[in-house]
Amino acid sequence: MTPASPFALPRLQEVFEALRRGRHLCAEDGDLFWALRDHREAYQDLLGHLGFRLHAHPRDFFYVEGEGSLSDASARMALLVFILVEHLADQGAAVEESLMTRTFPVAELPHLTTERYRAYLKEAGAEGEEGVEGIVRNLERFGFLRRVGAGFRFRPPAYRFLDLCHRVLQEAPEAGEEAP
Repeated sequence: MTPASPFALPRLQEVFEALRRGRHLCAEDGDLFWALRDHREAYQDLLGHLGFRLHAHPRDFFYVEGEGSLSDASARMALLVFILVEHLADQGAAVEESLMTRTFPVAELPHLTTERYRAYLKEAGAEGEEGVEGIVRNLERFGFLRRVGAGFRFRPPAYRFLDLCHRVLQEAPEAGEEAP
């Protein structure tokens, strides 16, 4: 049942603050997620009036988009995931399954193991172990992963990066085809 006033939405302040800060909410977020899921239309309407667009991803998580372009932090987060996806594929792993079920020790990430990966990180403004750790902290802050000991596990919102990987692959020219 939707409250008569949008200001009576359950957990309104907490849900709004989390989404406004870029957090992605999934079932692991407990009451915040359920308040949003149970009152999705009312939240969509309210957030729309505030200049945000609420998205309900098919993998059962929520996030908002506002005006503006991809931030540097977002680009670094995507880069970390893209490098990990490439590494898993090169290892012959089932990428999606591995990404969403494995625990990744930060010290064992492939990001600093090759010159090419280090160059990508440097170009994105993240160098060395400290740069990788900063990206991991941002991924956690925005709800894409959770810490597990000295490593992390991806949460359902990480599918946004996998969706982006699929789009990039679909839009890339076929091997041997000349780019325009």
